[in-house]
Amino acid sequence: MKLVTARATRALMSSLLWATLACGGEQAPEAAGTISRDVFVGTYVELRMAALLSPDGRVSPEAKAEILEAKGITETDLLDYIDVNGVRVQFMVEVWAEIDDTLRALRTEDEPAPAS
Repeated sequence: MKLVTARATRALMSSLLWATLACGGEQAPEAAGTISRDVFVGTYVELRMAALLSPDGRVSPEAKAEILEAKGITETDLLDYIDVNGVRVQFMVEVWAEIDDTLRALRTEDEPAPAS
């Protein structure tokens, strides 16, 4: 099953990169008071997967609440992570690339092997 089109991925990454670039500056590697990179990436991937698998391409409020509750975080935690780390341009480029790579890997796992 194809989960992410290349064009949609590029558009998402471009939008997120521009939002990140708009912040400027630098912060400490693991800013106190925010969730970890692993939690952010894992949660974001789960939210994107839920959206990509839904008929309308959006994660429902119920699905979002369930994913966030399972991770033990809130939507504010995700936004705070971006606010705090968004000023670290290269770091956030790497975070979004990790999310993209994870989504691609999941897509590849779901696609059948080519016939020999």
